[in-house]
Amino acid sequence: MPNFDLVAFDLDGTVYVEHAKLIRPRVIRAFEAAHNAGVLLAVASGRPLGMLGPSLKDAPWLDWNITVNGACVSNAHTGEIVAARMMPVKQVQAIVACVRTVGGTAGRGGWSLFAPGLAGFDVELSRHKFAGRGAADGNRTNFSFVENALASGQEVEEIPSVDEALEHLSTDVFKIGCMFDTEQQTQDAMRALEASEATGGLELACVGPTELEITRAGVNKGSALSILCEKLGVDERRAVAFGDSGNDVTFGASPCTFVAMGNATPEIKAVANEVCPPDTEDGVAVWLEQHL
Repeated sequence: MPNFDLVAFDLDGTVYVEHAKLIRPRVIRAFEAAHNAGVLLAVASGRPLGMLGPSLKDAPWLDWNITVNGACVSNAHTGEIVAARMMPVKQVQAIVACVRTVGGTAGRGGWSLFAPGLAGFDVELSRHKFAGRGAADGNRTNFSFVENALASGQEVEEIPSVDEALEHLSTDVFKIGCMFDTEQQTQDAMRALEASEATGGLELACVGPTELEITRAGVNKGSALSILCEKLGVDERRAVAFGDSGNDVTFGASPCTFVAMGNATPEIKAVANEVCPPDTEDGVAVWLEQHL
């Protein structure tokens, strides 16, 4: 009998190494072994379904998707959504207006928007994310984040502006993200959002020094894991979660065993129960092989 019933894992910096969007063979073998032992596996990512990557598309060992920072929980085999926690469009428009009081790149653009059927990146963010990088042929003129993502099979689109996208959106919003020019602007934006009455309750996650992701209050990976465990009748103390930074910190508030990667930020290691080797050494696989 395995020592746990459910494994949740982050992607970038956890099972995706650097810019590679494929899970390394040893980690896949460890996931297959856990699956064959009766353990449920769940990806827990800030990405929407269409951006999870080819390693997870139709993977027979993957059971559940915790996506867009926990705003959506769905069955990986049937697509059934068991939890969808979203923000009304008016609330998101208030968020945009509040962030623009700070300025920087997010004042001009630099937005991502995730809603059912939409993974949108505006022109400024698409270029900003790839500053200093070039296309494979060395020609940067028309190279963008969206073009690169589309070439790798991800379901994304470039939007002319976040305002126009929100104006025509017919659904609520899972998550909105913004990129800033400096760390100071990022911190200023967080303080402005926390103090604003117009935006309502929010969950704020710094996923990089100048990048902020915003969901409804209480929506995060840790709370989504709790929802999934309750749905499945799994004792959360028999769940394991792996992460390395930013939006993974909320796993630390869960009764699960939270394992930080060796390459994790100090903030993550401080709240983790254990630390495994870094992603470059297949740390998730190492831990599972030792504890399964």
